[in-house]
Amino acid sequence: MKNSIMPPLALTVICIVVSGLLAIAYNKTYVDTTGVMTDELKAGCEDIFGEGDYEILLDSDAEEKTPVTFDTDGVVSVITDGKDKCLVELVEDGYSKGGLHLLIGINSEGAVEGIYFLEIGETPGVGTKVQEASFLDKLIGFDAETDENSVDNITSATYSSKGMKAACKKAVTLYSQNKEAIFSDR
Repeated sequence: MKNSIMPPLALTVICIVVSGLLAIAYNKTYVDTTGVMTDELKAGCEDIFGEGDYEILLDSDAEEKTPVTFDTDGVVSVITDGKDKCLVELVEDGYSKGGLHLLIGINSEGAVEGIYFLEIGETPGVGTKVQEASFLDKLIGFDAETDENSVDNITSATYSSKGMKAACKKAVTLYSQNKEAIFSDR
């Protein structure tokens, strides 16, 4: 009897463990391109601007649900509350190619209000220093007129610092060039 129960029981346990690992891997690597707000995006929006009804802008001319990117390199989506808050989700190179996956909140004046890290693939302890409040505080208020060179790089994290400044510049430029389209009824 024991010999007839053990193989199916062992196989069942293995299937449950593998299914659990697949679910974890899927949740860690899933990138939404359908216009549905993920929990991580919603958390980023609320971290920057607080509670609100945020939605990803979708291209109404496309056959499939496609996030609006305004043909800007690295931009994954543009998120808004439909009133005056805009967030740009983008991927920028730091030291690592695509090492900075960010959500940058732009206020109604067109300046950076806050930055939320969706993922960071920079060198631990070096490039990851761009997550420190002392550096992020220098980027708050960054607008289309800000000279990137006016914000000092972090020593030993030059590429990561430049990537963060480039991401902020890209986000505020996208906002200033497309403000009317972002807040128009779609």
